[in-house]
Amino acid sequence: MHNATRQKLQRIVDALKIAEDRQDIAQQIALYEELVKEKPDLALGQAQLGVLYWDKGDEERARNHFDQALALPQTDHIDSLLFGRMAKSRLYTGNLDRARAWYNTKPNLWRLRLYFESLNQAERFEEAETLLLNLLGGELPREGQLLTLHMMAQVYLYTGRTHDSVAACQAGLEIDPTCEPLIFNLAVAQEMIGRYQEAFQGYNRVLQLDPQNNETHNNLSHLMLRLGEFESGWRHYEWRWGSALKDQHVDFPLPRWQGEPLAGHSLLVWREQGIGDQIMFSSMLPSLLERGGALKYEVESRLVPLFQRSFPDVELVQRSPMSIEENGQEVSKLAWPATDYQIPMGSLGLQLRPSLESFPNQAGFLLADPEHSKQLRQEYQQLYPHKRLVGVSWRGGNSVGNQKQNRRIGMSELVKLNALSDVQLINLQYGDTVAEIAEAAALGLHIHNDARIDPLRDIDAQAAQIAALDAVISVDNTTVHLAGSLGTPTLALLQLNPNWRWGLQEGPSYWYPSVHLIRNHQISTWAPALDKAIAALRTAGQL
Repeated sequence: MHNATRQKLQRIVDALKIAEDRQDIAQQIALYEELVKEKPDLALGQAQLGVLYWDKGDEERARNHFDQALALPQTDHIDSLLFGRMAKSRLYTGNLDRARAWYNTKPNLWRLRLYFESLNQAERFEEAETLLLNLLGGELPREGQLLTLHMMAQVYLYTGRTHDSVAACQAGLEIDPTCEPLIFNLAVAQEMIGRYQEAFQGYNRVLQLDPQNNETHNNLSHLMLRLGEFESGWRHYEWRWGSALKDQHVDFPLPRWQGEPLAGHSLLVWREQGIGDQIMFSSMLPSLLERGGALKYEVESRLVPLFQRSFPDVELVQRSPMSIEENGQEVSKLAWPATDYQIPMGSLGLQLRPSLESFPNQAGFLLADPEHSKQLRQEYQQLYPHKRLVGVSWRGGNSVGNQKQNRRIGMSELVKLNALSDVQLINLQYGDTVAEIAEAAALGLHIHNDARIDPLRDIDAQAAQIAALDAVISVDNTTVHLAGSLGTPTLALLQLNPNWRWGLQEGPSYWYPSVHLIRNHQISTWAPALDKAIAALRTAGQL
């Protein structure tokens, strides 16, 4: 190396120390860029530059430098910088073959994290379990034992083996009673099997060790809301932005509405989460309108026609991206209408639903297109005279493992609905249903499919369809929210450990009084819940 080059590198290293002491990220990036330009084969430099871009939120640039670092001779330090971050990104977890190859080339705990997350994403749970059992059967350091037991607990949760998950957590906590991930996982498993008091204690134990743990606050909020402790639950719910919804948060230069009088003022309510959540949170819109003021309300574009009809006095708005220049760089931001206050719709509960008594007994709050609905009902009645028209939806959720399995009724069980001889089932299931409807038909269950209606494209059309029916029977998915918001009598079949929004009891939902909750108390079969639904549909006045 020439003396001039050596001096230049030393100057960069000295300047980096100063920039790091000052926590000047922009200067650190500039210096590392200069460093890797001079020495592109410096793996640690490539890794550090990638980490800076990653922590800044620029995953594409980070990935470029991660890949360059990984193409060079490795050290455990570089693995510790990269693989923990990579395990949190679909850019890496989505490539199982590559994650497996990286792990097999150099097995260590850092690479295990990425390999494990890739197996989970691919739903290769048996392979994950075999990998972890083999590791536990060998010599592992204390840290490795804790990590492996933590991963085992997760695999068991994903596959519905909740009691095994509890056992794996307890085995790890015998090694280290203060291991936060294991305490958290144990609380999750306990909540899933209805041991709510123990779960509550576990979440609070994590918060004693780490008061700023976003995920624990978020889970605690769900538990409290499930138990009807609404005021405390909504307060903890504000932590959702640091965990489950961190990619959806919007920073505003506007004051957050804290329940101030709205007369003479304007309020922007902005959307969050999925279609079903937006519908559910919008059940608070009539209560909000009673506060007065000018309301600007955002929902996903697919919901706009339905909301325009239902709330003609509300100004529906859409966020629009715009580019502005800051410090000489082009920055992408969102443009919003002028307003006095703002609030995300999921935070309305803190102001409007502090107790069970604050939920109104409203039959419905959304209005389907009456002409379209009338036309559909007439058509269905002509096709199936003297039959009650009942919509059906049998699966929901895109999450891996147990949650998706729990919200899916197979056609071999759904065929029990044939017992309702005076009912014609109408397909309300979103997504591709051709194979399932054909399977049902082969079993003797006829489900009418109206190919003109695609809820993934036109929710307003499905709203008209649901309003044309006598009743709906569905697992927990968007169909339940839409039917409930329209006031259509609905039987919601809930899995063993349903979402927090459905509380603990069977019977009418406090979010949607027209929705009757039926709880399934088994993992392996939906038969008991379906029997209850059939009995309710047979009994006049039950819906």
